[in-house]
Amino acid sequence: MTEDLIKADFAMSGKMRLIDYICEMSASDSGDGPGDLKYWEMVRDAQSNGKKLIFINGPVPLELIYALDCVPLYLDLIPSRISENAELTAKLINVTETRANCALCSRQKTNMGILLSKNLGLEPDAYVTMPILCDSARAACTEMDRYMDVPVFHFDVPQRRNEKTLRYIETQLEMLIEFLEGVTGVSLDWEQVKYRAELYNRSAELLEECVRLRRARPCPMSSRTTVWNEMMNAFGPTEEMAKLLEGEITLCKERIKKDFSPCPDGEKHRVLMLHNLLRQASGLTSVLERAYGAVTVADGFCFEKRESFTKPDDRKDCLSVMSRRMQEGSMAHGAGVSGEELIDSIETLLRDFEPDVLMFLGNRGCRHSWASTKMVSDVVSKRYGMPILMLDVDNTDFRYKSEKEIEILVSEYMDTVINKR
Repeated sequence: MTEDLIKADFAMSGKMRLIDYICEMSASDSGDGPGDLKYWEMVRDAQSNGKKLIFINGPVPLELIYALDCVPLYLDLIPSRISENAELTAKLINVTETRANCALCSRQKTNMGILLSKNLGLEPDAYVTMPILCDSARAACTEMDRYMDVPVFHFDVPQRRNEKTLRYIETQLEMLIEFLEGVTGVSLDWEQVKYRAELYNRSAELLEECVRLRRARPCPMSSRTTVWNEMMNAFGPTEEMAKLLEGEITLCKERIKKDFSPCPDGEKHRVLMLHNLLRQASGLTSVLERAYGAVTVADGFCFEKRESFTKPDDRKDCLSVMSRRMQEGSMAHGAGVSGEELIDSIETLLRDFEPDVLMFLGNRGCRHSWASTKMVSDVVSKRYGMPILMLDVDNTDFRYKSEKEIEILVSEYMDTVINKR
């Protein structure tokens, strides 16, 4: 049994806290991908440092949480972080399937398994949830509430976007402030909100530049947009997030000056990989670079410039920005997005990054995304004359389709359709 499997067993048996295991995994990571160790250490040490630990789901406005000196644990990050350990993930999913709603997607089952196993090693002081427009996410938020003996705040974010729904969300934000003040026992200092808003603006600008730099030829490094977006939902309004993004931008610019490509034999193809945060994608992009000279220039769905705070002294305006961002965040990676918006997004990616290889790695648990695949395929074929690989995977449970199986299917596509061998 490998060391990783031993640690996985320890994490499941309670001999090792899962939060410590996650920190060890983050510390041992290498390569070009984002480094999230600082975030996990902050979560691990929150309560010992006298801070309240708030479990969150969805694009909850972090500025308010950080401004009250609390630390948010974005639960959706946990399956993303541990899913590369298939053994541990499978055990957590099995726990859920025997004790809770088995209709949840594997990502939500992993989170539920952690709560049911009580092996995270941390207990929250409160739970704030804003489910995206996904049946599994909505069901999971209600289900998780049953297993948390702490104060809970649920957001209700309508799908329709207009001034009336924005005012409705703003009202809930005022209620959230009151809720968090009750949890912490202190009043919100707006100067702290302004400070966090400025940090978020900075991170958003840097993330936009990270994405833009991938347009260079050759592309300096494979895209990690889905990972960055997930981290923005946990870490956005912090100095550490800005430092991570600044480091990536510096590396990208250095590589662009040197005409560096991550492809050993030079860039031959540019890949647009549409997917719902497939943890395996980092390994898959490396295979594409080595074997085919194919660099992933863009990944994920619907990346757009994020809402910025332009009037930080104006409380109402700031809450309005947060409300709009919450509605946009709930549409991340195709969840809740309209067909027209999805096609517009793909057309923008095709125009800006000029890929010649298109892949859709659809998570089997995201039925709302799969419903759009025929439309996407038809539009790409008719308007651009480009083929697209449609591949069903599970973004968390690799028993459904292993990394090797995915690599074989993608390689067959590259060999027969793209390179016509």
